[in-house]
Amino acid sequence: MNRIMNENLNKAYVLKDALKVLWTYKYAKSAGKYLRKWIAWAMQTGIEVLQKFACALERERDGILTFCKHRITSAKIEAFNATIGRIARRACGYRDLEYLYLKIRQEAVVR
Repeated sequence: MNRIMNENLNKAYVLKDALKVLWTYKYAKSAGKYLRKWIAWAMQTGIEVLQKFACALERERDGILTFCKHRITSAKIEAFNATIGRIARRACGYRDLEYLYLKIRQEAVVR
């Protein structure tokens, strides 16, 4: 039992490190080939969680390959959306929307 668990953990670590290589590709075609290989490796492990993750990567394949091509993420937009959400939660006492918009603009300038 313990040996199997260690083997599965080792497989997961090896695949984790192998997946990091994907983000170094500059060309979508090469990245696509590597991603296909990685998904096949994950499916062969027999570890259900890795297999589900591989299926999720397959579903998001186009977005992943687009990143390799353009090197753009939505991280800054998502962070700003979270900031707006925090402002909106604090805004319960604001009497008008103009003040809320002012606070949002203020946060946008700070970043």
